[in-house]
Amino acid sequence: MNIERDNRLDALKAISIIFVLIWHLRPISFFVNNDTHVMIVVIARIVRDLELQLSLLAVPLFFLVSLYLFFIKKPDKEYLKIRLIKLFKLFTFWSIFHNIFVCAVTREVPNFSWDIITGLKPSLPFAGDSVFYFLFNLMVLTIVSFLFFQIKSNKFIKLLSSVTIIFSLLYFETVGIANSSIPYHWLSNFIVYIPIAFYIANYSDKVLKFRFYYLVAYILFSLHDIYLRIYGYNQSIYGRISIVCGALALFCYVYTLKIPENWHIQKLSQYSLGLFAIHKYWQSLLFLLVQHYQISLLPSLVYLNIMFPLIGALVVLLTIVSIYLLKSTSLKQFIGSHSNL
Repeated sequence: MNIERDNRLDALKAISIIFVLIWHLRPISFFVNNDTHVMIVVIARIVRDLELQLSLLAVPLFFLVSLYLFFIKKPDKEYLKIRLIKLFKLFTFWSIFHNIFVCAVTREVPNFSWDIITGLKPSLPFAGDSVFYFLFNLMVLTIVSFLFFQIKSNKFIKLLSSVTIIFSLLYFETVGIANSSIPYHWLSNFIVYIPIAFYIANYSDKVLKFRFYYLVAYILFSLHDIYLRIYGYNQSIYGRISIVCGALALFCYVYTLKIPENWHIQKLSQYSLGLFAIHKYWQSLLFLLVQHYQISLLPSLVYLNIMFPLIGALVVLLTIVSIYLLKSTSLKQFIGSHSNL
């Protein structure tokens, strides 16, 4: 199957990177305190719920697309080797860059830890943890997916898939009801996408026809999440049933569309890695520059924090400029891909 350029997958990757930018940059942010008008509080809550229920589909959707592409290739050992070498090069390059950047900005050498090995730490000032845990997890998920693909018994695959999906969903719900949470970088958040991606790749018609029910489940469990948040429950970032159903529903709906070729979608998809990797460095630098300022737009009426959309716009612009400059150098391999493979 030729999947060198699939407009549907381009669209999914474009949606995912937009969600990542919205989640990290928070372009709509409010000042809320005890004196804030109730209407502003309600609007701020709605915006935050949309961020938590929509934007957080980004990383699971990236995993789902990547694992789907892996399975659709009918991987052998040689393809696994090529895939892992590519991911390892990306992970190594960005991890080294990240640690050098943090050391230069903070003038401190981070303490060696497992979180540094897995690409989660050190954290960026004002921008939080590194995003490269994604590449580490993707390498592990790729190896597990290869082992999963080697199973020749259809009955055992179906049994293993069912157990994995059911156990993951029950685990997510149990942790949530217990007022606890799963650290967002743990692999246990994402193992569930291996059997889901396998079934989409091999039995797409059977999976896609239930897309309406995935959407209904996503809506219902999103309401469930919102209800728990109202009562102060400590929720997981990715370890929620709503996130799994939402990522699956979005994948299925987009995959069934006839999407024409679009330059903007293709570029977002092609350079999604660059956007994903670079934007947090500009975010950190810009917030360091304005850390002593807090500007609001008509605070007595609207309570909007104008700093977030301004910095967000600059972050996106500077990230695009960075990608434009890098794509003409030998570093272009670390910011983009010219195919969906």
